[in-house]
Amino acid sequence: MSAVVPAPVRAILERGAFCHVGASTPVGPHVTPMVFAAAGGSVWVTTSRGSVKARAWRTDPRVAGTVRDGDRAVAFTGTVTTYDLLDVESWGRSLSHGPLLALAGARFTRKNARFFAGYAVDAHRVPLAWTPPGRVFAEIRIERTAVLEGGRVSGAWGEWGDAVEGAERFRASRAGERVLSSVPGASFGDAGEGALGLETPGGPVVLPVRWAAEGGALYAATPEETLALAGAKGTPRVALAIDRPSTWRAREMVGAMVRGEGELAVASRLASGASSVARIAGLAGVDAADASVVRVRPASTVWWQGWTSGTVSLG
Repeated sequence: MSAVVPAPVRAILERGAFCHVGASTPVGPHVTPMVFAAAGGSVWVTTSRGSVKARAWRTDPRVAGTVRDGDRAVAFTGTVTTYDLLDVESWGRSLSHGPLLALAGARFTRKNARFFAGYAVDAHRVPLAWTPPGRVFAEIRIERTAVLEGGRVSGAWGEWGDAVEGAERFRASRAGERVLSSVPGASFGDAGEGALGLETPGGPVVLPVRWAAEGGALYAATPEETLALAGAKGTPRVALAIDRPSTWRAREMVGAMVRGEGELAVASRLASGASSVARIAGLAGVDAADASVVRVRPASTVWWQGWTSGTVSLG
């Protein structure tokens, strides 16, 4: 990567295995994990030509992502450029960026060699959309970054938000059917790590969060300073991605993305309900002292198991 990307960011991007990439769609953020590589000051990914992300990028090139490396994480935003052998309009930039594409391709192949080995093992089952002829290569040029350690912001570059405007009152709900029960054949437990995509006027923002499920409710929890990066206000459209990755076989990856309206609540700013926020933060594994919680009011769940996926409308 180029020197314009801060060293702490480069270190996490070089060590992290997956990038949760967020795109803007007509129904809100779309966030899923992707293998990636870093080169030339950009994050490089590949996706199916007919995927939701590929279609979204044709109308809105703004992109966000987050990468974890143990207890550290980086959040970033930027703009995307695609390179597609079947798209005549991309041939010119493919030629002019030939050396960079070669470098990015080599790093992508080296970094994700274990997944290519997995494809070789499952070659007789891999759908065409997951093979090179069905893919497009995409460059996400980084414009702003933030490094988080233990869920807290340790450094930020570029212009981020600095406050959360949430509800004055909050009341937890324990009734209803579990949201994640709509994912066929998968169990994610009651809490874990996730990636929260938020729709903002400046484009999507994706943040590393902890999540918790209680009754029919699903929550994302994080320190207030981390949620403030998005400059979130009111009830933005959100997407919470939860997944169980495989270290080398795409067919064994399982996950879900729950989309809907987000209800923001910061414990220290509530007129009532602070104890509920603190309790939910504790369930998720976040320090309750300065916790913020986003309740996801689900409209739909997108799920995937290997190469199979589906969407469940939750009304």
